[in-house]
Amino acid sequence: MASGASVPGRLLRIDELRELSRRRPGRAALAIARQWAVILAAATGAVYWGHWYGYLLAIVVIATRQHALAVLMHDGAHRLLFADRRVNDLVSDLLLAFPLFISTTLYRRHHLEHHRYLNTARDPDYDPTAIDNTTRDWVRLFAADAVALNIVKTVGTLDQFSLLPVLRGDRTVARAMGRARCALFLGGLAALAVVLVATGWWLPYLLLWIVPMITALSMILRLRDMAEHVGCEEDAGIGGTRSVLAGAVERALFSPCRINYHLAHHLYPSVPCYNLADLHRRLMQHQAVRDRARISRSYLFGPASVLRHVAEARALKYATTTPNREPDGHHA
Repeated sequence: MASGASVPGRLLRIDELRELSRRRPGRAALAIARQWAVILAAATGAVYWGHWYGYLLAIVVIATRQHALAVLMHDGAHRLLFADRRVNDLVSDLLLAFPLFISTTLYRRHHLEHHRYLNTARDPDYDPTAIDNTTRDWVRLFAADAVALNIVKTVGTLDQFSLLPVLRGDRTVARAMGRARCALFLGGLAALAVVLVATGWWLPYLLLWIVPMITALSMILRLRDMAEHVGCEEDAGIGGTRSVLAGAVERALFSPCRINYHLAHHLYPSVPCYNLADLHRRLMQHQAVRDRARISRSYLFGPASVLRHVAEARALKYATTTPNREPDGHHA
């Protein structure tokens, strides 16, 4: 279990946890292959069709699968893809992280600190000001992400584990990820550049890979990050992480590979993504977890949505910190 995740007693038997934590290389490989198959199909369809709305649809679809690659890389950072650590990290880098210009090694260092120091000043993802955003503020941020207006700030945030500093000649980052792995990334990037120039595919690459990354993917990541911990800042235990039991459409758009079961992941980070739904069901059998768990039923819509829960948490904070005034409900 993650340190900082305060759990009342033992929730799983040792044999249950061992079974849920078992790595299944075939399932990991199939999940990776499935994302790339959808990406290639969407890109091929857009180019073959040739209409602007085909490209627009492909951008959205590809962004959701880029997100899925990032989620699977997250499993790679926890070494949950393959039992052999070298194979795990190599596959994670080559097929998941490097295409998104990030490093599994750098992300692992960042992300394990998040688990260790959840919702504290030492948590690298902790932003105590996020709860102060109104619903209108969040919608503005999502819209700005979707059209790449926040790209400079987003890139600055990702610099902690992205490979862009390597392209700028940052030797500190290169040493942190390892010279051999850094050389592999740069060699792969050079080979890609040669292929794109030789084939003339550089424009489809920009339109169907880079544009999704800096627009729709940026918006999706902000929404998912908000859903996981914003409004939960006062709790470093079970109540410090939110799970979202969204419908099929929202899961496809915002939470692939069962990343929506985020509380289950924080309580038992040794469990691969394909077992998180089963883990969630078992955890919810315990009254102590049900009483403290933060569960939303949608990301965007309805009284049990993430947006509504965050707005309620903001209103409660405002009412608590300004006791002589009523909460400004129209901002929620």
